[in-house]
Amino acid sequence: MRKIISFILWRVACPVVYRIACMRRIDPKRILFVHDLDHKPLDNFIPVMQCLQARGYTCVFYGGLRGGEGSPVRKLLRFLLDYPRARAVFLTEVSRRLDICRPRRGTDIIQMWHACGGVKQWGYATKDLSWGTDAKTFKWFPSHRFYSCISVAAPAWIPIFAKAFNSSEEIVPPWGVPRTDFYFKPGIADKCRKKVLEAYPDIGERKILLYAPTFRGDNIHHAQHDDVLDYSAMEQDLGETCALLLRPHPRAGMGLPAAKEEGSQFVFDASQLPIEALLGAADLVMTDYSSIIFEYALFGRPMLFYAYDMEDYEKSRGFCYPYLEFVPGDLVWDTEGIIDAVRRNLFEGQFDPARVEAFREKFMSACDGHSTARIVKNVLGA
Repeated sequence: MRKIISFILWRVACPVVYRIACMRRIDPKRILFVHDLDHKPLDNFIPVMQCLQARGYTCVFYGGLRGGEGSPVRKLLRFLLDYPRARAVFLTEVSRRLDICRPRRGTDIIQMWHACGGVKQWGYATKDLSWGTDAKTFKWFPSHRFYSCISVAAPAWIPIFAKAFNSSEEIVPPWGVPRTDFYFKPGIADKCRKKVLEAYPDIGERKILLYAPTFRGDNIHHAQHDDVLDYSAMEQDLGETCALLLRPHPRAGMGLPAAKEEGSQFVFDASQLPIEALLGAADLVMTDYSSIIFEYALFGRPMLFYAYDMEDYEKSRGFCYPYLEFVPGDLVWDTEGIIDAVRRNLFEGQFDPARVEAFREKFMSACDGHSTARIVKNVLGA
């Protein structure tokens, strides 16, 4: 019964309202930004909105239907009445609101995916995997249907994104990722470190290690973290020279380990700081299958890959490229390996910057500090 009601709402009622609203003219200066999971502009929206507003465009953001102010039905109706007036709609996630019916001629839909690339697969590439959506659901509620273009960080991502979004490679141009423009601002690394030290002055002159794992779980709504590090051992060996910042995935809480609660000056909860500031400040990033490695590659610094559950993760989610051949840093399997790799990369001169540079050139070549302007010009001619 729920599926029948959902089908009637999304595939019948919503398109009818939209088509009625299409009696109004398109406003060539009206741009919508849509995100079904948040209630404020994030990721790639902000630089594009600022760019367009400076050129005289009206930018309107539509957040998630649930939560915040107003009922879901009223929010949906407001969007359906406004959508036909828009010259363009930008999004960084999947949005059912934009899959309900084909947009009218003159309205472009631009996907600026929230990740610069993908270590793990997503979208149609995960169809029928334990993490992904099953084929039957995609049949009744198809996703990513009406994109005019999908901007990516490099030509290497064109077939990957086309597969994930079940789209033609012809609409996947390497125009870059807007939020990466931030990393090309003069002196940005020093400014980021200053911001982090203002929040955590006890770090002092020590090296900053950022641990930012992705989430575990069968879907984003049941995301969780595994707490699998031996923080005490890391502090004993690295505490005098390094500080460890923990940055959980925004959809899953990780919490601080007991060592911090006991007064440790080694582990710090960095969940409230912007990821951009953390990446700019970090001397080394440790992760597993997170896409932050693409942004961090812009700094040319060491990375470690703590892939303790690689085989299980590959079965449930799958990788875009063979993981063992793909990652631009040392693979580590336990805390002892992490400690050894940190020493080698930061203090013993064994870090190979050429490896990261080759990775950056292959996967981030379109991110040059001008992604926002390039997208706006290509989409709107502004």
